[in-house]
Amino acid sequence: MNEEHRGEPSPPRQPFWMSLLTPAAIVIGAVIIAGAIVFVWDDDNDEPDDAATIPGESTPGSTDEEFPPGDSPATMLAALQSYADDVDIDVNEFEQCLGDEQLGAPISQHLQQGQELGVTGTPTFFINDKKLVGAQPFPILEEIVERELEGPPDSVEDYSEPIQELAATDPPNFEITGETIDVSGAEIEGNPDAEVMIAEFSDFQCPFCQRWARESLGPVRDMVGDDVALAFMHYPLTQIHPNAGFASFAAICAGEQDRFWEMHDLLFERQQEWADLPPN
Repeated sequence: MNEEHRGEPSPPRQPFWMSLLTPAAIVIGAVIIAGAIVFVWDDDNDEPDDAATIPGESTPGSTDEEFPPGDSPATMLAALQSYADDVDIDVNEFEQCLGDEQLGAPISQHLQQGQELGVTGTPTFFINDKKLVGAQPFPILEEIVERELEGPPDSVEDYSEPIQELAATDPPNFEITGETIDVSGAEIEGNPDAEVMIAEFSDFQCPFCQRWARESLGPVRDMVGDDVALAFMHYPLTQIHPNAGFASFAAICAGEQDRFWEMHDLLFERQQEWADLPPN
């Protein structure tokens, strides 16, 4: 299979805090994530301090247009504050949310689920009990969804040749897992009780995830409604995408004001603008 469709690989070594994401240590993992990458404000002057000091990293393959000199934000925090304003949410509430140490909890949950399900890169999709790896062309996902609506196939041989080829790769880029995933707590577009749930494990700084969002998200949204839904699962690979955790926090905080998907779209649209920025 063409490697460009496989997706963003996981790093060879996981960040320390990811090694703690076992069922017995999930709360500890959440605190470590929040302490490592959350933005913290000084209560006396409401100015951000420098608790978050992880440097940015370039994101290859992004095709965003360059922003005019002087208009681009100097820090990740400044970018997110600007995006909060762009998606029409209360910036003060947004900033307070970014300082909440509990923000790591849903990310910890999704990371743990992804690891248990064998997610090794982004984007990875679960369409009910069907696992699809990488930024595959929309017709691939469309076929899987349509087959679920018709009556779920129980064999790879029941799919078209392109999907069978994905299943034949090592490791397989398509497989029938036999079990659906828990999307409780995830942001869902469409009917949460839809017959077909598309759960996407994604990283806002991943260029393959950005490409999928640009090329396939629109057609997928055309399918979303009573029968088909889309769930976003946070899977920031922060060892190779150090700003991905910040972006996930921004989306979660925007979701607190019912603007998750607006922030989601904006973060992917402007990925090149914020990917290299220092935190604050």
